[in-house]
Amino acid sequence: MLETVSALFLRADGRVLLGLRASWKRAWADHWDAIGGRVEMGEALDAALIRECREEVGLTPLAYRLMLSAQERFPERNGAALHHIYVVPDWDGGEPENLSDEHVRIAWFSLDEMAALPNLTVPDLIAVVRDYAAPP
Repeated sequence: MLETVSALFLRADGRVLLGLRASWKRAWADHWDAIGGRVEMGEALDAALIRECREEVGLTPLAYRLMLSAQERFPERNGAALHHIYVVPDWDGGEPENLSDEHVRIAWFSLDEMAALPNLTVPDLIAVVRDYAAPP
């Protein structure tokens, strides 16, 4: 089964980095999503997370926490997959840059702005960030 990793980069001001998926993408075209991609055969999840983040936005996660592993919501349309979503509060590389053709745009969003997006891939992304930020 296909596995993916995704990074929700979280700034100190509470804003989250998302990418607008390109129109040519087979799954979730023209939707806002976390930064990430496929786990390669034999690759560890954390290694895939770091590689995908470097390739897509030029950032290297330094601290990250796996917050959610979920099956693809629409496997009949997008194919069966297991998605692993991380919150990344600390990284190296400064400001992100859109380095690949995976996304047509990247931008920082508040949780309220994310909630207002009509085309967010996984509505649970907001809950993931809230759960991460909640006191223990």
